[in-house]
Amino acid sequence: MKDFMNNNDLHDVDTISAKFTWCNNKRGSARILERLDRCLLNSKALELINIPSVRHLEIIASDHSPIVLKLFHQQFQNSRIRKFEDVWLSYPAATSVVRKSWAKPVKGDHMEVVNRKMSRVLKALYFWSKAKHQKLEELKETLIKEIKELQQEEAFELLFLDSKSLLFKYKVKEFDFTLSRLNTWWKQRAKAKWMKEGDVSSSFFRAFANGRRNGDSIKQLMNEEGELTEDPACMRIFYQFFCKKWEYRDSDLSNWPFNGKVLKNEDCKMLEADFTIEEVEKVIEELGNNFSPGLV
Repeated sequence: MKDFMNNNDLHDVDTISAKFTWCNNKRGSARILERLDRCLLNSKALELINIPSVRHLEIIASDHSPIVLKLFHQQFQNSRIRKFEDVWLSYPAATSVVRKSWAKPVKGDHMEVVNRKMSRVLKALYFWSKAKHQKLEELKETLIKEIKELQQEEAFELLFLDSKSLLFKYKVKEFDFTLSRLNTWWKQRAKAKWMKEGDVSSSFFRAFANGRRNGDSIKQLMNEEGELTEDPACMRIFYQFFCKKWEYRDSDLSNWPFNGKVLKNEDCKMLEADFTIEEVEKVIEELGNNFSPGLV
């Protein structure tokens, strides 16, 4: 089996579950467990697959364990850049979040302590208000509905209680705060730094932010004939552009200072030469206990 695997460039894939794949289904000292089933891949397959892995499933309807080969293992990385949100300043609870995160001890020099504390505070604020914007949109719609109901009660009821009047004022004030926070949220994403005081309606900043996003996207390309096209197949223009930009060009190196760190022609030929069987055998014999022989 080993000779067959070596001659055909086959490699055994590592398992991430139970080690054995066969059982004789007996008990006590007569019970036998063996790994009879294997998954073999050649070097080309191992290069194409990111992280191959084999899992042995449970032995239920047979004395053999089914094996499952997982060809692709996607690693999701959180590449989101966390930034300070201006709308956090409008929440009194943000102060306690910052104070609690900043008070945790950190070891290191002064610069490292400051950087780690700043990163910790920003992370705490981010997870504390992860769904604040979505909740603000829902809160705005809820407040509009509640204010409308209170206005109808005030219009049709002869006796409007003071408690409901205070509740109506509170809802209106909370609605104004919600609109202000939405305005701040969209203003920061629109990056309209030149506007210090603009329309309190967030629709303007939402349109501004969407306009920036649409402006950054590529919708048309100019082909070699100078015509604009939306055909996705013309994406090869990017490839042709960079191939032409980075193609090899002969350079005139006359009158340039001599670089003494360049390898000699003899050294280059020696490095480009193929290994001989005698050289490989000599290196293996001199390895000893898996130690490199060093420079010869």
